[in-house]
Amino acid sequence: MKRLTSRLGAALLVLAAEPAAAQHYSGYAEARSYGYFAKANERDPAAIAWGTILVKGEAALGARGRFVSSLRLEGISSDEAGPLEFDPADRALRRTPLTLRELYVRLPLRSGLDLQAGRFELGWGKTDGYSPADAFLPRDLSDPFADEKLPLWGARLQGQRAGLRWELYATAPATPWRMPVLEGRYAPVPIARVILVDGTSNPPHAGFAAGRLLLTHGDWDLGLWARGGERPAPLLAFRRDQVYPVDVGYAVPTDRRYVRESGAGFEVAKVQGAWVLRGELGALYSGDAELGSALLVTAGLERGVGNAIFIATLAVNLRDTPIDPALLFDRAFLPGLIAAWTQSASWGSVKLAWTGAFKHGDGLLKIDVVDHLNDRWSLNAGGDLPYGSELGPLGVLGDARRARLALRRSW
Repeated sequence: MKRLTSRLGAALLVLAAEPAAAQHYSGYAEARSYGYFAKANERDPAAIAWGTILVKGEAALGARGRFVSSLRLEGISSDEAGPLEFDPADRALRRTPLTLRELYVRLPLRSGLDLQAGRFELGWGKTDGYSPADAFLPRDLSDPFADEKLPLWGARLQGQRAGLRWELYATAPATPWRMPVLEGRYAPVPIARVILVDGTSNPPHAGFAAGRLLLTHGDWDLGLWARGGERPAPLLAFRRDQVYPVDVGYAVPTDRRYVRESGAGFEVAKVQGAWVLRGELGALYSGDAELGSALLVTAGLERGVGNAIFIATLAVNLRDTPIDPALLFDRAFLPGLIAAWTQSASWGSVKLAWTGAFKHGDGLLKIDVVDHLNDRWSLNAGGDLPYGSELGPLGVLGDARRARLALRRSW
């Protein structure tokens, strides 16, 4: 470690002495609107507006180093928006209007060994849509149909020799999953005149550590990973003894608690003719009586047909959960299937995505149509249509069916 630290210090001194290349800026400004077909209660708006501006800057550091930063400014006409506050680790219950999305450096320590440190997004999964290797990463479900990953503050050390690659990662403080507004259409309770309201949320500070080993041999990609530490997805604790009346019925204060969880997994991918086949297995352990353990298995395939791509992923938890899987967030729809078809054209693209949850027969159909008006402007139209049993994690969102329209200016 002492030798590594001295090498890192020497690299930083060299980079500081060299003039950085010209910075490159990119980003977009987008105006979105959502119209809903129903209301869970009278407090839910019939339509909302959502404006976003994202600015990203990149600069070279020396010959191979890189500095990246991005900032996002948002305005939302609903309760998804929180107050303007300094929240660099995204630990607040609501989305702050100003968010630091990225702030990291990537430095070569020597040939085949790189260090990345700061705030950045992590992605390990082999299977698309759902992956045991990625399921523990925090997500922003304030818009549950967008399923956006949250970046983390951490450090990653990556090495490579021939077809063998390895990676070590650690993060702190912990960034929790951001849950949807509890008293609205995104978190309904299938009991008439009962709503949930925010209780306490005290996310831990420790974070987690992880490592993986990857090997490419011919048409095969193989990988092993392991992690341990705090679980970002919370467990919900309902304060039934503190129920109180509100104008729409009764409110149940709901706390969020966090537990430690460890796990390990195996991943494989292979090119087989025109198909790409992928699979993952993850074994997770927790001493918590409600969370329990999990044995997650996914199998996926992908094929390109002309200008179209078809992707499908089957995901199953082979262990029974002590509580309803819908309360676990990262395993809510298991067992289930995700299928997506994306068709590209000279004018834009069309994407159809379907998620089906087998336990209650519910699901979610997503439609996206993007028209590239020119090199800078694009128009996006679509819809998010949950359906099925109110006992399922997707069907319960029936009052959140919506159509959307967005105009984006990129630079």
